[in-house]
Amino acid sequence: MMNPRIRTPATLVMIALAACLFSQATLAADDRDCKQAKGNLSVVNNGNGTTSGTITQGGKLNGTTQAVFTSALTPTPDPSTFSYTDTFTVTTSRGVLTTHNVGIFDVATGLFSEIARIDPNASMGGFAQATGVLYINGKTPDGGATFQAEITGEICVAD
Repeated sequence: MMNPRIRTPATLVMIALAACLFSQATLAADDRDCKQAKGNLSVVNNGNGTTSGTITQGGKLNGTTQAVFTSALTPTPDPSTFSYTDTFTVTTSRGVLTTHNVGIFDVATGLFSEIARIDPNASMGGFAQATGVLYINGKTPDGGATFQAEITGEICVAD
């Protein structure tokens, strides 16, 4: 157990350190240009653990896509809903944006949703060192052969 005369100063030092780290993170975020992202995603299941498709009406996100599934469908407490992970790449005229996604898929309704965290180290060109999160929400109208979705979120790039 720590001596109370040492605990109080140690606690103050930890609070000051946390405040400094938070202000550094805030400054780093302020040096970035963050833009809202929105677009329509249309993909085809390639049957080999990948999908390929296009983003339209997405401005700088318009381009071709590929998802490579990095896990199998994993059961959740809901018997018709499964979780999965994938790496998602968007190739545009501006560069390549890469995200790592965690998703859920309801096989009974065909609905799915993904949280796509942008990988600043794997993205290239105009997306090099980009940060942010995209949300992909959609449905398969034909049992998993094709998927239609909306992409929303925020992409931050260095000024």
